[in-house]
Amino acid sequence: MSAEVPDCLACGVCCRDAGDGRVLVSAEDLVRWRREGRDDILGQIVPGHFSQDGLAADEQGTCVHLRSADGRVHCSIYETRAQTCRDLEPGSSQCRTYRRLAGLE
Repeated sequence: MSAEVPDCLACGVCCRDAGDGRVLVSAEDLVRWRREGRDDILGQIVPGHFSQDGLAADEQGTCVHLRSADGRVHCSIYETRAQTCRDLEPGSSQCRTYRRLAGLE
């Protein structure tokens, strides 16, 4: 029997592991955000791994675009989020790894 897919709005642990530019952004993301006039996002890009750029994180390592209210979390740039974020499937092995490291599984 397969495990139930986690509710991202009740979790958000993948977004809490964003320190040191770990959430990479592609050149295509940067072009899209420029085209969209998203200076709010472009102004929060930091050096990431592998000579790429990454999304900024707060002092606890949480992506600066993660918001929390009433025990629920959401991404403030969800509609135009980075491809790295789009590629992370709820319930995937990568998702489960984040959850295990956070003590949720």
